[in-house]
Amino acid sequence: MMRGMWLLTLIFGLLTAGLAWMLFGYGHVMWLAGLFRPRREPEHPSEWPRLSVVVPCYDEEREILAKLDDLRALDYPRDRMEVVFADGGSRDGTLPRLREAIRPDEPFRVAECPRAGKVPQINHVLPSLTGDIVVNTDVDARLDPQALKWLAAELHAAPEAWVVGAYCRPADAIPVERYYWQAQNKGRLLESDAGALPIAIAQCYAFRKELLAAFPEDVVADDIYVALLAGTRGRHSVYSRRAQATETRGPATVRAFLYHKLRKSNAYLRETLRFAYRLPELGMLSKIMLLTRISQQLLLPWVMALWILTAGALLTLFRLDLVIYGALFLAAMLLASRGVYQSVKLPDEQPAPLSVILWGYLLTNLILLATALTYPYLRQDSRYGRLPAAERGAGGTPEGAAAAAGGGTGA
Repeated sequence: MMRGMWLLTLIFGLLTAGLAWMLFGYGHVMWLAGLFRPRREPEHPSEWPRLSVVVPCYDEEREILAKLDDLRALDYPRDRMEVVFADGGSRDGTLPRLREAIRPDEPFRVAECPRAGKVPQINHVLPSLTGDIVVNTDVDARLDPQALKWLAAELHAAPEAWVVGAYCRPADAIPVERYYWQAQNKGRLLESDAGALPIAIAQCYAFRKELLAAFPEDVVADDIYVALLAGTRGRHSVYSRRAQATETRGPATVRAFLYHKLRKSNAYLRETLRFAYRLPELGMLSKIMLLTRISQQLLLPWVMALWILTAGALLTLFRLDLVIYGALFLAAMLLASRGVYQSVKLPDEQPAPLSVILWGYLLTNLILLATALTYPYLRQDSRYGRLPAAERGAGGTPEGAAAAAGGGTGA
């Protein structure tokens, strides 16, 4: 009996430690690392680098002209940039509208790609790009006029950084979606400040062209892939506070939110597992990031369930004290974590009500559980996906389509 109690106590302690790390401890370590790492403020270079902006598109008749106007409003020297609309075989009026609207004096062109899918479309145009820096931006992204300048400034300020993601947020989201974005953005900024590998965001990110000649054909999430690839080359990625973008389309219902985030979580897991065997090539903090993310998606739901079962077993054996100590430890870690995340200031932070926080936390864990359960069966590629019309959101407009690029992993 005593031996069994000792073993049960050990298991409970290990489960408690595992939960504490995956839920809270990882963020604490990133925060501490960021405190001791000098942060370079981005500075505009004396000469602007040449940028190649790629806009993958497919059946975007309703949105493409708004994207064109968005790009026209960018404050970047026109003789130092090119914009390529990489079309994947649109069957609607996307191409006619683009060709009619683009003026001869603009550095914009249309490339008709032989295959649909975000990754094949980007790969098709990569060899023809003339820029030193490649910027990818989705049709449903609205960029701040200074976004390109700040992307270039971030790369200029940190020569070891080869990938920079624009700070993204939703335009007009349901409360749980807005909270989810804010929580994810705080985590990315913690990782960026620590020198780990925050993922870029599909709505807008940039990378030095020499990073890769082409994406592997089976890449689902190009934004995650570039950040992890940079890490294996001894380079960094940065999540910018100054280069900003807004996602105009997103889930308009909780059901659509769950579907949308499950696809993104599945894509995230696939890309992190792709690089698992390359752990020795990553820096220490990036190793911790990769292993923690994989554990959160594959193990966290099961560790939580086992913790509850083990706590129940201890209660039946009248060891209420052990369960209380474990719960108090997790509560203390939660309070410390709340302080850590509150210390990270967002450009657009909006305090969320407690009900939204609890609802978002519950849904996040449901997504993690579904990711672990469906990973062996859910297969996707970088082709475009759409939510049912009744579940689409577009900054308040009914015609917006959600999930613009199937491979994008946004928030």
